[in-house]
Amino acid sequence: MAVTLENRVCRTLKASWQEIDEETVLLVAAEEKLLGLNAVAGRIWQLADGTRSVEAIARALDTEFEAAGSDLRQDTLGFVNRLVALGLMEASNP
Repeated sequence: MAVTLENRVCRTLKASWQEIDEETVLLVAAEEKLLGLNAVAGRIWQLADGTRSVEAIARALDTEFEAAGSDLRQDTLGFVNRLVALGLMEASNP
């Protein structure tokens, strides 16, 4: 399923996460992999709690990060689609 701006997204239980020194770190235990997320990607991860659409997450990022850029919605959508493909997030209809 390709995620759209209207879809709500939620973290799955495939990864545990923690904030370490202002960085979001994901532990994908089944793959014995650690993933470090930059500030924007970490905030997307935090906001993906199943209550917000990708569009709402992008709007929140636009407010929180001054130099997010004009491609913020598409960048957010691309990142979410990658995490969905990895099984770290799932999308639901609005």
